[in-house]
Formats: sequence, structure tokens, C-alpha cells
Amino acid sequence: MKNRKKSYHNRRGFPAFGIFLAGFLAGVLIPNLMWKMEWRQKTASSLYLIGIYADSAGKGTEYLRQVFRMRGSLFLLSAFSGISVFGVPLAVAALLTAGVLTGLLLAVSVLQFGLQGGLVGAALMFPQYLIYVPCLFYFMSLVYRQSLEIWRSRGLIPDKMSGYAVHVFFCGVAYTLGIVLEIFVNPKVVEIVLTTLKLF
Repeated sequence: MKNRKKSYHNRRGFPAFGIFLAGFLAGVLIPNLMWKMEWRQKTASSLYLIGIYADSAGKGTEYLRQVFRMRGSLFLLSAFSGISVFGVPLAVAALLTAGVLTGLLLAVSVLQFGLQGGLVGAALMFPQYLIYVPCLFYFMSLVYRQSLEIWRSRGLIPDKMSGYAVHVFFCGVAYTLGIVLEIFVNPKVVEIVLTTLKLF
């Protein structure tokens, strides 16, 4: 009976995409509801988008350190949470948060500036999100499963820890590539889109 339950769980897996999608839909709905309730705050939303662009367009070592500190600290926190019972709730919370922020960015962009704003919102995530999103799904599924194993066995399993460490390493390499794209490629993409659309 226990083996049957375990095989069912392995077959079912961790619904990373479903959790991210739920967060994304929430992120899209929240600003739409605010607009209908006339909490428009156009100045605030404009500053929000301009602030994101200013961060992405930043240059120099300070911006590089900021991005590495922010992204790297979250990655390391998640990796270490995987070898504790905190990995399960963290994986769910991280995917929900990522979905909400993605949906919020696109929704606010479209509501504020129309279709052109949607293009700016998409530009703010390109090309690094092509790596971040699949890496996030895989990495958080890895953290969730490893943490769940610890939860069930009430302790670390050395044999599985080595495999976990290897997968975390390769996820870290992919994540670093995404950070490099965010720092050096994304600002140029955003600049080209904003120059072409002439929104600001």
C-alpha cells in the first residue's frame, strides 16, 4: 500500500507550472480589479515601470553586484532550504511569487500604456526569462522533492544528497547565464523597444 502511494506521488510530481500559473493569473487580476475600482494611480504605476527600466538600464559594477546579490541570495536560500523541511513551503511560495510578479508587470504595462506597454513589459523580461522560468520550474521541483524526502525520512540521505548537489550545481550554472543576460543583454533590448515606441 505504501509503495502504491509512493509510486502515485512520483507519477504525479510537483505541479510547478500550475502553481506559477495560479500566481500569474493573480498578478494579472489584481491590477485589473484595482482599475475597475478606480484605484488607478497612473503616476504611481508609471513610476513603477520607469523604476524597473531604470534598474535594468543601470550600468557599472554597482548594478552588477545588485543583480548578483538579489538573484544569488534567493538561489542559495532555496538550495539550502532543500536540505531542510523548509524547502516544501519555500518552493510553493517562490513559484507563486514569481508568477504574481510576472503577471503584475505585464498587466500594469498593458493597463498603463496599452498594447505598446505590453511590448515594454515583455522586453523587460527578455531574454533572461527564457532561462529563468524553466530553470525555476526544475529547480523548485528539485528543492520540493528533496525537502519532502527529508520530511518523510526525518533526516538527510547521503546517497540522494550527492545527486541533489549535482543538479543544484547545473541549475546554478544556468541561473548564472540568465543573470549575465539580464545584466548585459536585457538593457539593450529595453532601450531599443523604448526608443522605437517613444513611450517616455
